[in-house]
Amino acid sequence: MKLVRWLLLLMILLLTGCWNRVELNDIAIISATGIDWKDGKWILSYQVVIPRAISSQTGESGTAAVNVFSTSGDNFRFAISKASEELSRRLYFSHNQIVIIGQEAARRGIGPLMEVYLRNHDSRETVSVFLSRSDARGIMEQLIPLEQIPGAAIQRLIVNEEIGSSAFRHMAVHDALMELLGSSKATAIPGLIIAGPGEGTESVGDLGKTTTATKVRLKDLGLIQGDKLVGWVSDEQSKGVMWLSDHVERSTVSFTCADNRKGKPTSSVRILDTSTKLKPIPANGKWIVKADVEASGVLMEYNCSGDPSKPQEVEKIEKRIEEEIKGIMTDGWEAVRKHKADVLGFGALIHKRYPKQWREASANWEELFPQTEVEITVKMRLSSTGMSNQNFKEAQKKAES
Repeated sequence: MKLVRWLLLLMILLLTGCWNRVELNDIAIISATGIDWKDGKWILSYQVVIPRAISSQTGESGTAAVNVFSTSGDNFRFAISKASEELSRRLYFSHNQIVIIGQEAARRGIGPLMEVYLRNHDSRETVSVFLSRSDARGIMEQLIPLEQIPGAAIQRLIVNEEIGSSAFRHMAVHDALMELLGSSKATAIPGLIIAGPGEGTESVGDLGKTTTATKVRLKDLGLIQGDKLVGWVSDEQSKGVMWLSDHVERSTVSFTCADNRKGKPTSSVRILDTSTKLKPIPANGKWIVKADVEASGVLMEYNCSGDPSKPQEVEKIEKRIEEEIKGIMTDGWEAVRKHKADVLGFGALIHKRYPKQWREASANWEELFPQTEVEITVKMRLSSTGMSNQNFKEAQKKAES
């Protein structure tokens, strides 16, 4: 009986094969996709990986590891199918890492993109999504120092930014899709620009220099309402959005020596831990959202008078940081309410806590949202003020005397 079982197991193993195997020579691996709208058509751009250019065995130099080309059509699938007219291999999207949406395409509506990702089994919902102030293809053509594949480099850029500064949030297609299908029907997507005085870094030869005239960088936060881009907020305002929506992991906050945020910020604190709790309260047909923030961190730079080793001085410093964070959050809120885009998820929060009231408010939430009053409370705790009990200038004066 045992012999029969072993024979059956052996037959199963022999019959098992790679029936869905994909040959590398038959496919064009896509590392990034761009979406633009021009002359009444969708323009889809593809960043195709060139394996021989990144293989350590070939030793080829002066060759870019990717090639960018575009197709156009009245809809996404038709544009993708036209790739066969100019490419000898089938497009393979399973390794696609980022999607960049040009500004004109985003104003037209990103619904077609979401439709494709809902239906295409090759699509990855974890793909990072970005907006571009210009056309998406221009961003995809840029080579990035230290990295061979630009698509992978841009994805690392947002991941590094999220844990280092938290001015922007890493948005995957799945995240954007869920928020657009949620109660608020709004989401915020980080933007990309080509910064610098040069025309672009599109040649491998430009990377052989000690500096590049242009670079791809994160810039501004795009607000999507329904499925259309309705406006942008600046980097500083985006920080406020991240604080309000509890998406700050670690960040650096600069603050002034005055208690009212007046003057030039000369000192800074490294935020290591934060928590933002939102509580909606109905108020005569409108809403009040209480935002309670708790944060802790270490003093990184202190150019104010006073001894930061004394408890009373530490308390003053904490109050100044609290006022700065509150100001950042207020600036972010004012920027968002102007565009009537609930990227903060207030609607979803009200829907969860007050389902009956939400049924009435949801019909005209776009008008009620900017009328919402936000009350912000910040509690800051300094876990360390550093090794010195005075700033450098005071120490220098003391040494001279």
